[in-house]
Amino acid sequence: MACDLDLIKDQLCGCWILERSENFDDALKEMGLNVVFRKLASHAKPSMEIELEDGKVKINAKAAFFTQTMVFPINEPYEQEFEGIKMKCMTKWENNKLVTEAIPEEPDKHKAQKFHRERVNDELVQTMFIGDVVCTRVFKQQK
Repeated sequence: MACDLDLIKDQLCGCWILERSENFDDALKEMGLNVVFRKLASHAKPSMEIELEDGKVKINAKAAFFTQTMVFPINEPYEQEFEGIKMKCMTKWENNKLVTEAIPEEPDKHKAQKFHRERVNDELVQTMFIGDVVCTRVFKQQK
C-alpha cells in the first residue's frame, strides 16, 4: 500500500480547477439530486485539492455553494455520505487510476456509483459511472 500512496502522491496530489465537463447534469439526475442543486452544480467551477494525510487520501472539493471533504483509506471499506445518500465504499489504486466503488445503503432508492480519477498528461480526469450515465470532468492543475 505504501507504494500505492507514493504513486497517488506523484500522479494526483495538488490543487485542481475544473476545466470542462460532459454529461454532468445527467449524472446528477441519475443520482436523484433535485433540479435546484443540479443547476447550481452545473454552473459552478469547483476546485479539488488532493493530498495524503496519515496514510489516507484526502479530497477537498469546493464550489461557491458547496464544500465536501472526503478522507478515506486505500484497499479498505469505508462509509461516505453525499447529499444525504449513505454509501458503502472501497477505493483502490488500479492501472494508475484511483478507483472508487460506492454502493448505496438503500439500493432500491439510489444507484451504485463508480469513480475513476487519473492523470492524463497535465490534466486530472474524473470519470463517473452512475447507472447508464458516464460523466467526464477534466481538471487543470493550479500552479
